[in-house]
Amino acid sequence: MLRTLFSATILAGVLAGSAMAQAPDAGCALPSEPKGIPTALDAAISGPADKDRACMEALLIPEARMMFVSLGTDGAPTYRLETLDDWIARVKARGHAMLEEKQLKFHIERYGNIAHLWSSYALYSDGKQVGRGINSIQAIKEAGGWRVVGIMVQAESATAPLPKEYLP
Repeated sequence: MLRTLFSATILAGVLAGSAMAQAPDAGCALPSEPKGIPTALDAAISGPADKDRACMEALLIPEARMMFVSLGTDGAPTYRLETLDDWIARVKARGHAMLEEKQLKFHIERYGNIAHLWSSYALYSDGKQVGRGINSIQAIKEAGGWRVVGIMVQAESATAPLPKEYLP
């Protein structure tokens, strides 16, 4: 009985492992360490707004969500939750505008196969800075490298400027 239970547990683990989403073969290498995530994310975001987003799709797991936190018109915190497809459609609507995101400074907390990155960023459109803020990024290590599970973003505002410790 114990042997059957043990065998079933092993089989379930093997099946679950083979069912894990694998990164699409988009010619986009996944980071081998969490410290490579900011560079990979910047590269996947930067370029013409309507560019192919295969590298972004490879970097984020299919179930990933992006949450954009801001202040509502009444001053209360609010958020917008998007799938990667939602984000791609929203950015693509900007046409040929040249986007560039630069991670300014980041900090990593890691335990085993999970990591959290806290990073400040600057966003440019056609060479002009259009925003700065904080990215809170969760990542997981898979067989092919590190992938993003979720990103929470809050843009800098007059009432919430970036603290000096998050600037380069």
